[in-house]
Amino acid sequence: MSATLHLTDRVKLDLMRLIEAAGLKPGDKLPPADQLCEQFSVSRTVVREAIASLKAEGRLRSLRGSGVYVSKPREIGAVPMFMAAPQEIGDVLDFMEFRVSVEVEAAGLAAERRTEVHLLRMEQALSQFRRAMQERSLATESDRAFHRAIADATGNNRFRLFVDEMGERLIPRRTLGASFVDEASKAEFLGHIETEHLRILAAIADRKPDDARLAMRRHLEDGRRRYREWRIAHDFGALT
Repeated sequence: MSATLHLTDRVKLDLMRLIEAAGLKPGDKLPPADQLCEQFSVSRTVVREAIASLKAEGRLRSLRGSGVYVSKPREIGAVPMFMAAPQEIGDVLDFMEFRVSVEVEAAGLAAERRTEVHLLRMEQALSQFRRAMQERSLATESDRAFHRAIADATGNNRFRLFVDEMGERLIPRRTLGASFVDEASKAEFLGHIETEHLRILAAIADRKPDDARLAMRRHLEDGRRRYREWRIAHDFGALT
């Protein structure tokens, strides 16, 4: 598990302790993000991920242009729409299928509405992905950054909200504990993802919505296939 994930989990706990210690009630506002970063000695990214995770769990809510607020506790028996954590590969496969219904259309809208700034953010995410590969990490953060940049390019905040609230769930290979036979196998695995991202980017850059939708669909369906293979390989202790 990476240091970023450890930090996110720690800040989640710190936020819950802060809410309790300060006696914050449902409807009360959290301190600004900059203050939280300073208080917990972490980056804005970590604070954002921790808040997004707590929002997905129903503990916090945000009001656009206003801030983040404590939510009312869920009723007993209430279950969030999305899995709390991708511990079961079957849940991941179901979630990947669900993502198709959202992100395929997001790619098409991004191709219609993107600006040069949006393209730059996608290219930056891909550059980060390559650096992560060179550093032999699983490149989950840069992978999610690419999908977030596409969501931004739709011009519809709901797509970005979907990506933000999913947090670690969107790219769950790290929290699933994906392992590889060797570095070459991992590089090949991530290389396929990079190629798929490049096809999506090319279609969006060329303003070809249908091609962008097709490229995203193939990317997500290939992702489901990879996780199915992971489930089979996991029974034998390694992802090949």
